[in-house]
Amino acid sequence: MLTVWGRADSSATARVMWALGETGLAHQRRDWGGAYGGGDDPDYRKISPHGRIPAVTDDDGFALWESNTIIRWLAAACPEAHLLPAEAGARWQAEAWMDWAAAPGRAVGAVRTAYRRQTPEPAEMRQTIAAATETLGVLDVQLRDQTFVIGDQLSIADLALGVIVHRWFRIPDTLERPALPDLAAWYGRLCARPAYVQHVVGAVSVRAQNVGMVA
Repeated sequence: MLTVWGRADSSATARVMWALGETGLAHQRRDWGGAYGGGDDPDYRKISPHGRIPAVTDDDGFALWESNTIIRWLAAACPEAHLLPAEAGARWQAEAWMDWAAAPGRAVGAVRTAYRRQTPEPAEMRQTIAAATETLGVLDVQLRDQTFVIGDQLSIADLALGVIVHRWFRIPDTLERPALPDLAAWYGRLCARPAYVQHVVGAVSVRAQNVGMVA
């Protein structure tokens, strides 16, 4: 049994939970970090040296931190989920997109910070939306004429990027955003996946859960 340490509405925790949902590996989640505290707990620092979430432990005492590394580990542990492309070139392309996810993560985060201000500055909103649109436009082009980020199979690249794009589409419709049709179509396909709906789209609704478990 795996234990995920992290609150449900953390984007980093959500992508790990989504990966677990796709693999079907038995797990439980403990609310940790943010309002739940625990980051400075000495025992938790043995699991996650910097005290951040998420982290994963197993019944044998193995511990791992950093969400993208956890996703890679889960994908390798469950090859039948086909989250790691079998062909070497595609595998390295997936790794590259996974690492690139930090760029749209920062860009979308800046938009969300701007519109959450009590009195959003119009100039700041336009600037951050334009920057995020430019960055996400790279992914929009990549998704043209293919189902997922690397071809027809969901991979670690989608797992790294899907939570960020969900945050993008949660931005209020009152804020004008240029159309990114291929990105929107991909987001629609992700929303048809039960694990994505449960752990990403539904993350806010499960925030109050202290421990969630699946077999």
